Amino acid sequence: MHEVDTAPTALHRVLSPLGVAFLAFSALSPAFSVYVGGDVVLHIAGTGAAIAFLLGGVAAAILGLLYAEVGAAFPGAGGVYPSLTALLGPQTAFPYVVLMLPIAVGQVAIAALGLADFVRVLIPGAPYLAVAFAGLVGGAVISILDIKRGALVTGVFLAIEVVSLLVVTGYALAHPVRSLPQLLAHPVMLSGGALTVPSLFVIGLATVSGMWACGGASWALYFAEEMHEARRKIGRLIARIAALAAISIATPMILMLMSLDDPARVLGAEAPFAAFLAQRAGPTVTAVVSFGVSLAIFNSLAAALMAYSRYLYATGRDGLWPAPVSRLLGQLTPRLRSPMLACLILTAASAAMCLAGERAVLILISGNVADYLLISLAIFVGRRTGRTGKDYRAPLHPAVPIFGVAVTVLAVIADLLDPAAGRPSILILAALFVGALVYFRFRLRQGGAAWRVGVVEAE
Repeated sequence: MHEVDTAPTALHRVLSPLGVAFLAFSALSPAFSVYVGGDVVLHIAGTGAAIAFLLGGVAAAILGLLYAEVGAAFPGAGGVYPSLTALLGPQTAFPYVVLMLPIAVGQVAIAALGLADFVRVLIPGAPYLAVAFAGLVGGAVISILDIKRGALVTGVFLAIEVVSLLVVTGYALAHPVRSLPQLLAHPVMLSGGALTVPSLFVIGLATVSGMWACGGASWALYFAEEMHEARRKIGRLIARIAALAAISIATPMILMLMSLDDPARVLGAEAPFAAFLAQRAGPTVTAVVSFGVSLAIFNSLAAALMAYSRYLYATGRDGLWPAPVSRLLGQLTPRLRSPMLACLILTAASAAMCLAGERAVLILISGNVADYLLISLAIFVGRRTGRTGKDYRAPLHPAVPIFGVAVTVLAVIADLLDPAAGRPSILILAALFVGALVYFRFRLRQGGAAWRVGVVEAE
């Protein structure tokens, strides 16, 4: 291992914790999570979404502690792959890196397609793919800026996003019709045009979706190499982001449901949150807020490009691929110190994936359950060997990694019970992981060299 700050292709350590927080919140996008992820959960469980987001938010905040501990121990631009390499070995980390390639491309593509969906609501007839491609180009322009300017731009968009959420929260607070205990005790869902009580099974599926919607603190890890005193500060920062993300996403959902006076009408709408706002505030406010959400989705797209281009850069710099590919991905622009080539490759791949359509992309990425399991196992190893827990320790060990394993099992069950997207997704991704594992073992038998991991050992 080597200290990347002295390398000629090193990222600049110029970000404060606030700058990293701006970038992480921009990528996880509370407004996107509420308006898009929230609509999905509302369609699954109706007002049972309150339970789903309450439990899912708590789970997401707890799981964020996993990223906090490994991030503090190995604060590298590759996200969690440096920690998996150090703690579980290259034979586990390489399949994870391969698995993350379609996940990264797919998540950027789904943000671009989501942006196109929202723009078409505001501008009916707008060309769908053209809007998605324009979003990708705009996001790439922001992504190749130097990191401080990128954080500033995403911070401005994030402020607009927060205002959009506050508008919804304000209208919900002004018109409560039921208390929180009543909402949690008497959930209803729309089934066949009539309100019924959701089963525990449905609530469980919705809770898994609510947990995904409330998560995202791990985005901070992709910017760790560009943060001052990352080893000392990144763990606590990720833990705080995890808690604040869960609160900022679950609260608008729960307050909206507490103020819902016509559940059947709102739950039956294609976009329940927009229907609620139109009912409470009228079409003008709804249009303005929808515009703010569109900007939030674009901001999420730009921040995701920034994060995943650094992930690709780290894999190239560390020599995971054949030499020509690694050299290409591992380059930084001399003046901006941004991984421009990695960003352009990621943008082009995401544009190509957009051609497959939203449903196909969702089928590809929705079954990703590897993170929590592998990080939990890594923390067990790290605590036993003393390589984690020095700069940040997840409390009540081993409760948090055990919880991570349990959540993985529940997520696998939920995916297998979803024949439309979850089941094919988890089978495809599992096959990809196993295939990459077999390839890695074959490569080692042929004498392939192990890569070096650019983890910051000292600051």
